Amino acid sequence: MDATNGVLSAPLHQLKDEHRSLRADMNSFYETTEEIECEAGPAVIQLFAELYQQISSFTDKLKAHSKREEEGLFPLMARHLGENDRTIPTMEFEHEKAEQHLQDFLTEAENKGKDINETEAQWISVSAVQAYTTLIQHFANEEKVLFPLAESILAVDEMEELGQLFQTR
Repeated sequence: MDATNGVLSAPLHQLKDEHRSLRADMNSFYETTEEIECEAGPAVIQLFAELYQQISSFTDKLKAHSKREEEGLFPLMARHLGENDRTIPTMEFEHEKAEQHLQDFLTEAENKGKDINETEAQWISVSAVQAYTTLIQHFANEEKVLFPLAESILAVDEMEELGQLFQTR
């Protein structure tokens, strides 16, 4: 297959499709962060409550997606890449960084609870923006570098193994 033209095997195509869905959720929560930044008073607190729900739901979806990559794709690719290759460690680091931003948001929001004020809501929302920025870059890296690389180095039977793994999870 020709990964340079965007033709990917089914498991890689699935991961790329998941990016589309995750990006839609990310765009939605990013819009909410922009509204929080522009609004004032009680509207900020209402928007923050909405953002909290969006981030909670998104975090669950992202964890499921990351797990498929970290337990399926990454180990298969690591077998082929040299021990000095930084591709997989870089991707794992980006996962950790994005997940930490999301966790920071959730933790801070939960710590403030119902007593949160406008300034705190705006400050805590920065973690959601940082997660968004990290993930936009990360998804682009995976789609431009990782997925084409996987397409070129994984054997047909490894792609089948990956596909079966995704179906069972």
